[in-house]
Amino acid sequence: MLRAPVAAVLMVGMVGSAWAATLPSAQGEVQAHEHHERILSLQHNELVQGTWQHSGDVTLELFGPDGKVIRHWADTPERGSPFGFIASTAGEYRLRVLGQGEYQWQVKSLTAPQTPAQAEPLQGDVIRQWSMRLRAGEPSRGFWDYVQRVGSPLVERYSNTHDRVTFVWRGAQQEVRLHGGPFTYSDRMHRLGESDIWYITYDLPRDARFTYRMAPDVPYVGPDLAREVLRAALQRDPLSSQALPENSTDFFDGDSVLRLTQAPAEAVALEPQQLGQGQWRTERLPSEALGVERQVQIYQPAGTRAQDIDHTLILFDGRDYKDLARAPAMLDTLIAQGRVAPMWLVLVDNPGMAERARELPPNEAYIKFLDKELMPWLNAQGVQSAADKTAIGGSSYGGLAAMNAAWRLPRLFGNVLSMSGSFWWAPAGDARGQWLTRQMADSPAVPVKVYMSAGVFESSGSSRDVSLVQANRHLDDVLRARGYDVRYVESATAHDFVAWRDALALGLEYLFGIEQVEAPAQENK
Repeated sequence: MLRAPVAAVLMVGMVGSAWAATLPSAQGEVQAHEHHERILSLQHNELVQGTWQHSGDVTLELFGPDGKVIRHWADTPERGSPFGFIASTAGEYRLRVLGQGEYQWQVKSLTAPQTPAQAEPLQGDVIRQWSMRLRAGEPSRGFWDYVQRVGSPLVERYSNTHDRVTFVWRGAQQEVRLHGGPFTYSDRMHRLGESDIWYITYDLPRDARFTYRMAPDVPYVGPDLAREVLRAALQRDPLSSQALPENSTDFFDGDSVLRLTQAPAEAVALEPQQLGQGQWRTERLPSEALGVERQVQIYQPAGTRAQDIDHTLILFDGRDYKDLARAPAMLDTLIAQGRVAPMWLVLVDNPGMAERARELPPNEAYIKFLDKELMPWLNAQGVQSAADKTAIGGSSYGGLAAMNAAWRLPRLFGNVLSMSGSFWWAPAGDARGQWLTRQMADSPAVPVKVYMSAGVFESSGSSRDVSLVQANRHLDDVLRARGYDVRYVESATAHDFVAWRDALALGLEYLFGIEQVEAPAQENK
């Protein structure tokens, strides 16, 4: 039973500042042809939250400062139910009870509007000093002279584990975007006052290494072309001397490279212009399974004889692994140093990006291409090796394709080299994601040795609400639980060939090493 009724019309002014001490409430019994109400003095955008209950035919209504009904709550169960509203304008609001029956309502909380504080952009010491010097009237020329001497980006010691890294751009008018590394989605740089200095600062692990590019004053031509316009504007950092590939011809060619103070040395040290010195065969391979032909290149490393080679490495995205990873020169060096067994290198190209996205994720047509077309053709070319001496590998979708191929065809591929594999993937309509991981978890283990790598900066969520690095960790757990021979290496890298070049060398040493060499990057386990 609710408590005794209040007066037929109850009107009490209540200012917002008093609510913290006494939150308004009312209870009673309303009769037909009368109403009870309370006045609430609210600020603009104040949030009111409360509960109410009633018995009988009773309605709770909210009137705005203009006297018009804004909300009404009726048909509420006898147990307390929540109500709430936001004051669209400042002024006096009325909560009115009408009808016939007992009621009780109480405001439980009031949240005053707050203006979010605009976070000051992170700044390194150099930027802070030049902010003061610019305000004092000093021209920015001295800043750019300094950058020219020390190089870009600016790296300052922040802690034992992190460096404070500032990327800079000179002279844009509207904006500058930074793309790559841990800022995959093109972070916008900040302008230092009204100067020609644009900057953005991050605290990064001292062993970080990745590629990046910049895009000044990207024109807006509508949402449909936004990605294409950004891609056309991206260019290397003109103040950095580190590039990938090393022989980039202009600032729109390739990427700039950041390698921080404690980043490990490259797994294989190559001269800037060093190329593979072995023998090449380049062919066009038709495919009934895929309906389109593609280029396949076969490389016999320098200093080897065909009859002595009994290992094979097959890589997807062949052109990139030739030009960016410099796989032929890397193999020459690894073999010459006695670090890996002599092996054939087979580079399988994609006809195009659309075909790549269609062919490499798990599908029956590509499995048929590998099983019935590529491998028999390689055997006919004299490229032959047992499954336990054959590795298939790639990065991103290529890593996913390699893992799926070995799982489906272990009689052909006994080794997997997956670099940043896209194991978050699932077919259209499958909302769970991580399709291949689920398949391998539910299936008996096959005789396959696995080397996997991923970067801590590959942590942005995918369309499946799981990041690439999370999906790699999950697959590693599944493979270990299933009893696979697997090594998973995680490092302060991103989705690029700075990471994959090292992973390729370290993975080959793990899979085909003459002497087992421990990977220097910290393992996830």
